[in-house]
Amino acid sequence: MKTITGQQCLLDHLIVGAARRASAMLNDPNQAAGLRTPSDCGLTPIDRLEYSALAEDQLLAVALRTSAGPAQPETIEAALDCLFGEPPMRVAVEAQRHAAFGPFASAGLPIERAWETGAEISRRARQQEREPLRDLMNYADLYRDLWCDPRIAAPISVRREMLALVSVLSALARSNEPELQEASA
Repeated sequence: MKTITGQQCLLDHLIVGAARRASAMLNDPNQAAGLRTPSDCGLTPIDRLEYSALAEDQLLAVALRTSAGPAQPETIEAALDCLFGEPPMRVAVEAQRHAAFGPFASAGLPIERAWETGAEISRRARQQEREPLRDLMNYADLYRDLWCDPRIAAPISVRREMLALVSVLSALARSNEPELQEASA
């Protein structure tokens, strides 16, 4: 039960952060205009967020995509809470899992990139003061569900990195356990 509570607390915290960032971006007319405008490479800033394996970026992309225009952080947070309040349909989750493994099953997961991203998550988590955010197992548990979540628009390559992050973050959490126990004492 502790894991589910920790994972939910982390998700709630990330949703609040995504709502605040999205509100700031959408309320700035100059920045809001560019969010849906493709750059020279053909990607919008929202698309670029979706190419990031960081949960914070994925949730920010969802917040920006689901907001039609300027909004208060509380409004965006309520929309995200509603969206992520109920589990996704199983058939949609299975479709994401199948897509991630179908033609790429023999390629293996991008473990090197996942270690780099995991190190960044670990660095950020150590900077947080709130206990659930210092627990990398909560991040691992969040990624266990998020990598195949149809409510995010991450491409297959990013989803595979997010899946690899489950193992990487679990390993990092185990290697940091004595450090975390000392910090909470």
